[in-house]
Amino acid sequence: MTDIFVSYAHEDELRVKPIIEELKQSGLSVFWDRSIPVGKTWHSHIEKALLESRSVVVVWSRFSIISEWVIEEAEYAKGQQTLVPLLIDSVPPPFGFKRIQAANLAGWNNDRSHPEFQKCLDAVMSIITPSNSLLKDGVDISQGVEVAQTISTPSNIVLIRGGIFTMGSLFSEVNRSDNETQHQVKVSDFYLGKYAVTVSEFKEFMEASGYRTDAEKEDGSYIWDGKTWEKRAGIHWRHGISGKERPSDEYNHPVLHVSWNDAVAYCSWRSIITGKQFRLPTEAEWEYACRAGTATPFSTGENITTAQANYHGHYPYNKNKAGLFRENTVAVDSFEPNRWGLYNMHGNVWEWCSDWYGQNYYDECMAKGVVENPVGPETGSRRVLRGGGWGGGAGGCRSAYRGSDPPARRGGFIGFRLVFVP
Repeated sequence: MTDIFVSYAHEDELRVKPIIEELKQSGLSVFWDRSIPVGKTWHSHIEKALLESRSVVVVWSRFSIISEWVIEEAEYAKGQQTLVPLLIDSVPPPFGFKRIQAANLAGWNNDRSHPEFQKCLDAVMSIITPSNSLLKDGVDISQGVEVAQTISTPSNIVLIRGGIFTMGSLFSEVNRSDNETQHQVKVSDFYLGKYAVTVSEFKEFMEASGYRTDAEKEDGSYIWDGKTWEKRAGIHWRHGISGKERPSDEYNHPVLHVSWNDAVAYCSWRSIITGKQFRLPTEAEWEYACRAGTATPFSTGENITTAQANYHGHYPYNKNKAGLFRENTVAVDSFEPNRWGLYNMHGNVWEWCSDWYGQNYYDECMAKGVVENPVGPETGSRRVLRGGGWGGGAGGCRSAYRGSDPPARRGGFIGFRLVFVP
């Protein structure tokens, strides 16, 4: 059995390594190897290592507090083993861990003379006993967790009552694609954001967490130069469709230039700071909510106008009259909501869903009869996008229309909204 399992974010490896070395020099056995043995899956490898460890040291940093892996490992340890939290950045631990006393190594830069460093090592040594006790200073730390007694619904969240609906489109629907095979889906009750996440909301996340988006870490994002989409370095969430920094009066517009990875990171952060779980909608939840009880191409009926949604009005649907081309996003509360109280499910920005995209996934679902709460294929290379956007024609705004992109893709046409899990 291993003495210590160290849970940390990959970005912190250089800062964690000296801590590992000190623990080993103290005669403790440590698991922190992130390589996966041949023939093993990542999840089974980590689970086995956790089961075989007498204690878990979780290193909280600006990266790990939004890491699903680290939080999952810490949650497991909290209920099963001795948990020793370390802070190496000045960040609040995730909800559920705030009441467990942590050694504070904020400002740690591989400095073994840090005044808290030896105290941290002493704490680790003091609670690792042959009996694998959960007691530290006479307190059962597995129970020292602040738990919300009641969960209220956050503002701007709508309860969507579940039901059975026909997902996909009729063969006769204009602009239909062959990946829209109709099938029956049963969806449970869920809570969905009235609006897409705004620039203002995403700004709060960025400034509080220190997170860096894919656009910032890599080579920018795609902008619209008036004729084509062009990838440009230096473009990220603060910018609009053309690469100009957003003015403050557009902070109530949907955030752009965010990848699927960024959207998931935002969900994790918001879950941590509120103690309430947030995630991206599944593709089935998204279409069910978009339709709002309708079976027509749009929740507005057989057609849609630019007085009802923000899309490229020069490309109307099914011989409808041409409309406006605004060449920009609009505020998230623009236009009338659908009859379930949701805004801009058609147009404005494409919205990330949690599912991997599967070209033939609907055919597989149809063969099963009624599928309940489907979550998409188990694997894939692209994530689902829904809703159409400001720069595309009305046909791409149909309730059944399915888009997809790699999870690191970003541009001035993609945003997201949240599901709240009570």
